[in-house]
Amino acid sequence: MPDKTYKNWKTVTEADFVSLFIKTWFAYISTLRTMFPEAYNRRGDKKYLDAYKKFYKTTGYKKLIIDENIMASIEKVYQEGRNVILEKYPEYYLWDFYNINENFDFTYKQIPPDKSECLIVGFKMNRNRGTKWSFIITGFVRLFGKYYGEEYNENLNFRLNISDILNRSPEYIAENQGVSEQDYLSWLLKEINYSVTHEIVETFKTMYEKATYGKRVITKIHNLEKQAISAIWSIFSLNAKDESSKSKDEMELDRNTYEIVRQRPLNYFLYHRDVEWQPVRDMTASEERWYKNLYKILKTTSILWFLDFVYRLRNALFHEIIDPLDEEWQIIFKNAYLVLKEIVDINIVEIEAKR
Repeated sequence: MPDKTYKNWKTVTEADFVSLFIKTWFAYISTLRTMFPEAYNRRGDKKYLDAYKKFYKTTGYKKLIIDENIMASIEKVYQEGRNVILEKYPEYYLWDFYNINENFDFTYKQIPPDKSECLIVGFKMNRNRGTKWSFIITGFVRLFGKYYGEEYNENLNFRLNISDILNRSPEYIAENQGVSEQDYLSWLLKEINYSVTHEIVETFKTMYEKATYGKRVITKIHNLEKQAISAIWSIFSLNAKDESSKSKDEMELDRNTYEIVRQRPLNYFLYHRDVEWQPVRDMTASEERWYKNLYKILKTTSILWFLDFVYRLRNALFHEIIDPLDEEWQIIFKNAYLVLKEIVDINIVEIEAKR
């Protein structure tokens, strides 16, 4: 039988990244305890981790130079982590790689000078109090005006709990093994969009049953209903749009007005490892500045995603959910260790500078 000692040694060296990760994790937590003593909590480290993310968003990002090596390690953690979770832990996929935007707030207004056919549409996202993953979309369609001398004035409210849709994520993943970033986000947005549209149609149906308007005004309101639905569909379409395909006007929009669901760090993150974020076309100076800023956002949000994911990675390891000798996990721990070590080094510099 051939000697396979060399393979065993190779396995040990790769598995050692698990122990390196563990030791670096404790070094990381130790720096946070020194940096944020006010976050002390006997129950765990979550408050320290939240304090560090807040610090990173405000000033810390200026001190951590995210070069190509760090980004490459984050991308490896992301890619291998996504593969493992899609295959073995689909119930965590949505929450590990996407974010339901609680700051989403959309308003559409169509008010002509003569105020003859006025339409206002609005909806926003809210989280149910006392729950972690229960989200409510609340909205309204306001229409008023005068048509053929007859006035109309309606304010229609709708409400949708999207928790059932979010909870169907594991089932969708199981039915579409190896689903792409594009297809997954498209499915999620489509399901929410259809449900929102259904609520609006049902709300209008109730109004039609009670309305005392003439046929001409009812026809006009039908048209306004279609315009309201079209405005909402355009938002979902923009939410799914690739950054490199956006027009100048779309670039200038506040993301909270159209991003209902966000992939973390940014939509189609892995796709853009091979395809440039910046489109291949002549651009104005303001467009070039927008894409330059997008790269900065990408780096910042990549670290924030990593900080959240590495915490869940730590939990999985400490609860013995994973196989440390599995090749994919070895890649994840190796690259997670490399990034975390950089963060620890920066934190130590920060601590010593204050002393």
